[in-house]
Amino acid sequence: MNTDIWFFLIIGFLGLLLPWLKKFEQFQIINVPMVAVVVGIFCYVLPIDLPVPDPIKYNDQILKLTEITVIISIMGAGLKLNHKFSLKNYRIPLLLVGVTMIGCIISVSLLGFWIGLVPASAILLAAVFAPTDPVLAGDVQVDIEETSEEEHPVQYNLTVEAGINDGMAFPFTWLAILVAINGFTTTEWITDWLLFDVLYRIALGIIIGFITGRIIAWLFFELPDRVKLAPKRLGFLAIAITFFIYGATEAAHAYGFIAVFVSAVTIRQFEKQHEFHKEMHDVVAQVELFLITVILVFLGGYIATYQFRELTMPLVLLSLGFILIIRPVFGLLPTIKSKIIWKERWSIAFLGIKGIGSFFYLAFALSKVDFPQKETLWDVVAFIVLLSIIIHRSIGYFVKKNLP
Repeated sequence: MNTDIWFFLIIGFLGLLLPWLKKFEQFQIINVPMVAVVVGIFCYVLPIDLPVPDPIKYNDQILKLTEITVIISIMGAGLKLNHKFSLKNYRIPLLLVGVTMIGCIISVSLLGFWIGLVPASAILLAAVFAPTDPVLAGDVQVDIEETSEEEHPVQYNLTVEAGINDGMAFPFTWLAILVAINGFTTTEWITDWLLFDVLYRIALGIIIGFITGRIIAWLFFELPDRVKLAPKRLGFLAIAITFFIYGATEAAHAYGFIAVFVSAVTIRQFEKQHEFHKEMHDVVAQVELFLITVILVFLGGYIATYQFRELTMPLVLLSLGFILIIRPVFGLLPTIKSKIIWKERWSIAFLGIKGIGSFFYLAFALSKVDFPQKETLWDVVAFIVLLSIIIHRSIGYFVKKNLP
């Protein structure tokens, strides 16, 4: 059989198993991401004709697939949140971005440069390491059916962090791109980066997200009551809303990831217990799960095909150090003055799950400029995502099982 037929058979068969796998992972530490990676490895060692999982050759395809997956996941994260936005409610997640993420980026950049990466590649590696992934972090996030009083601080703070910081990592990806283009021979571009890539794109993303969220909520929750004509509410509208908001924001050269999350949180504030919220979230979650499965099958195929040939021991130690030391240390700082008990603080600090967002940012940067050591970057990012699937998801399973 040709390549396409094998691909459809494998993905289709795994997709048919997803409902049972999701049910099974409630009782066992083994979960869907682990199974998808193992299936990918197994299929790619068989003597069958499968697509070559070459991330350099298929960078554009990886970029689009991961982009769609991340924005859908961000929408799902925002639709779960019941707490109203306030500095008090968002204090820890904002500090997880302002302190933890930036601290991690600076640390990985310096360590990456020290072990032999060129400055642009070191900064890019730090940018793709930094954000907590909203896709693979789903199991330690809040549940759509919970009220704000029921949202556990570990789940709540990780959900908000994952929704926010995937967009907030974008300026640092652009920083890596600009360093790759300009180097440090001139610093004139730094002002433009601060004004445009940091301030303008973030601020406009927040504004567009809030405005579009209010408009969409008014159309579906307030207008029907006024005109006495309620449109049929269909869950797939969550996907349409996600694409529309993301497209409109990117057209304005702002950060679509931020706008999608802000919009989702804004929509959620209207009639919080309305069944339409759950209907939208369920559709988003189903699409997200299938896309994750496809991507992780290819991750397994990448591992089986290339076997981390470019991965050096210093990069292995950097990856392990990031997961076990750097992220937990910087992740603990935002919780120091909180009333959260220490066990929960360590859970928030440790569970900085890496995943599809890291693939997106790397593919995005490589689509803009030809980075040095790009094969090495793909190897180390694939390795840290694999580590995260094994370590974070395993620890996350026990954390969630022990939540009150």
